[in-house]
Amino acid sequence: MVKLHYQIHGHGPKPLLAFHGIGQDHRCFLPLVNVLKAQYTLYLFDLPFHGETSALDSEKLSMPSWKEMLNVFLNEESLSTFSVAGFSMGGKFALATVQLFPEQITSCWLFAPDGITESPWYRLATRFWLTKSLFKFFVSNVGNFQKLAYPFLKLGLVEKSMVKFAQSTLATEVQRERVYRSWIAFSTIRPDMPTVGNFIVHYKIDLKLFLGQFDALLPASYMEPLTKRLPSLKPIILKTGHHRLIEKAAGWFEQNSTCTTQGN
Repeated sequence: MVKLHYQIHGHGPKPLLAFHGIGQDHRCFLPLVNVLKAQYTLYLFDLPFHGETSALDSEKLSMPSWKEMLNVFLNEESLSTFSVAGFSMGGKFALATVQLFPEQITSCWLFAPDGITESPWYRLATRFWLTKSLFKFFVSNVGNFQKLAYPFLKLGLVEKSMVKFAQSTLATEVQRERVYRSWIAFSTIRPDMPTVGNFIVHYKIDLKLFLGQFDALLPASYMEPLTKRLPSLKPIILKTGHHRLIEKAAGWFEQNSTCTTQGN
């Protein structure tokens, strides 16, 4: 079993587990450290294929395997209760953790999270042998992707920010291999929104949802399968796109310091 690499920051009494986005590593959450370090001890993870965490032994990561990985960590650090945070792809890991450890979680902070609405294109590309092969071809031939994307961009069918995101995460052969293997491997991390929503209510988990006002990758409409089950939830909309959301959220926490001192 793969052992998750993580770094510890801060010295506060409240443990917080944070999971980064695609193509990133634990440094994704460093903007939050200075703001939260007195109230929280932050465990910043490298997900499989990223940073110092190795690749998986199998093609796909199952929910039971993710639970086993976290149990190893929780036993290692002697943690019984904790909070979770996830940005972008890491959001699905935060939500999966809520589903697997609901009675142990005090807070869940989601930053433009993936895993709430699954794109039918992603489902198609990651579930079947033929479509996985086609997906790998396009990821491996990023030049072809750029040529294909251009006419869609001109017609307004694809957002410019989405093309830039793809270009930045697929710039090198190493990045392309990591993205392909991650998207395939993590396609089986699929938190169930009715279950997650019920657990959040039942266990009184403090949920904060941060969204970028100009985020075309994971906009507010993608959050509806969860938000419609939590009518009292008011998303925190920050004036930013996708990539600077953590940085902007750090500023929000700094300005709303009571949220870090009162909430778990």
